Amino acid sequence: MFQKIVAKYKNLNLQLKVVMWFTLAGFLQKGISIITTPIFTRLLSTTEYGIFNVFSAWYSVFAVIATLNLHNGVINNAFVKRNESREAVISSFQSLSMVISVGFLILSVVILKPISTIIKLPSLIIIFLFFCLVFAEPYQNWLIYERYRYNYKTPIIIILIVSFLTPLISVICILLTESNHGEVRVLSFGIVNIIIPGIVFYVYNYKHSAVFFDKGLWKYALTFNLPLIPHYLSETILNQTDKIMINNLVGTGEAGIYSVAYSAAALILTFSTALNMAFVPWQYQKLKDKNYSALRRMANVVLLFLACILALLLLFAPEVVRVLADKEYSGAVYLIPTLGASVYFNYMYQLFSRVEMYYEKRSYAVIATLIATLTNIILNMIWIPHFGYLAAGASTLIAHIIFCLLHFVFYKIVCKKNITEKRIFDGRVIFLISLLILAIAGITTLLYGYLLIRIIIAIVVAIVLLLNYSRIRTIFHQLMYSK
Repeated sequence: MFQKIVAKYKNLNLQLKVVMWFTLAGFLQKGISIITTPIFTRLLSTTEYGIFNVFSAWYSVFAVIATLNLHNGVINNAFVKRNESREAVISSFQSLSMVISVGFLILSVVILKPISTIIKLPSLIIIFLFFCLVFAEPYQNWLIYERYRYNYKTPIIIILIVSFLTPLISVICILLTESNHGEVRVLSFGIVNIIIPGIVFYVYNYKHSAVFFDKGLWKYALTFNLPLIPHYLSETILNQTDKIMINNLVGTGEAGIYSVAYSAAALILTFSTALNMAFVPWQYQKLKDKNYSALRRMANVVLLFLACILALLLLFAPEVVRVLADKEYSGAVYLIPTLGASVYFNYMYQLFSRVEMYYEKRSYAVIATLIATLTNIILNMIWIPHFGYLAAGASTLIAHIIFCLLHFVFYKIVCKKNITEKRIFDGRVIFLISLLILAIAGITTLLYGYLLIRIIIAIVVAIVLLLNYSRIRTIFHQLMYSK
């Protein structure tokens, strides 16, 4: 049997192997982070755990401005549409990002006190945050470059090494220090996960292309991405604003509890991020080839797969939280249904937005993101003071649904103006899957106090699936191969 499996694997085409391995690597990368969450929730107090997660949230926000987020959007377009070599694109883009991020590092030192007032983190951590941003882009750019080359062996090895060493070094550093464990976690994470890979790939990328400044590429990157900064910034705030606002309106400890729920919901994010590592280059190539039927089939299958995984997580959310953290984090369980559903809608909108990006309709992304982010902020401001951190989950879900709907409308407009095909994605199938997700999120919340009922439901569903295996297989076959 093992020989048959090996033989089948060898017969797979290179593209499928890349998809498989990058999906596995992405899953393991996120999986290691989630598996180590119980360690850190037990080594750190809720406040110390909150410091690290608030740092991560602000890092994501400032990364958009200080690096221009060049590894998103523009680099895919540059690889597909520009005549310069991909090596030149990588080296030139990382130089542009370095120049801007160094400027922000200097600025952060000059205006440290005002920033400290807003961010509410120690001064050392704030300066370290901006220092990390200088090293953020090279590693990410290289990973994208390797995916376009269909090279998966070296990237996967490096991804796993970095993913394994990051929590290991952090745990060792925490155990070797007597106090300030929140700061220790931040510093060790930044050095191992960002700074060291950044230094390595600055050198590696420049070795393969010594282009520091290319006027055409810098102009293309700035012209493409500067209008998208409100979109990227709003999108990041949309995903991180809950932690920031809970920290400011309620407390750092509550932000830590929310972060545990987010980590549990990130089990779904693990699958979606892993799929995207291989799916994004594939989607851009299919758009270039005008192979819309392949995109439609794959989108249906991927969304249905994510829905099944999400349903399993939501059904046993209390047990997941119990594994991830102590009793002091138990309130996180009631956040998982809304946050889990938000992850699903967050993945789905990307299918539509990449069509917009491919045809360089950037204004649509900005409009959708600003509206969704403002919705989230306003709802948080109204609800969090009255209902606590639990309200943040509901506001996040509502904002992500609005976000997804807006992108669907804009994607339809882009299709109408740029392609002859009536549709790329199957709106009816996507709508039904989305309704199923919302129903599951609502029902499971009511059943968290009844483990036996949840087990019975899981057994019944498993039996139904087994009894209807042939029918389900036919449905998947139709989704994969129907025109």
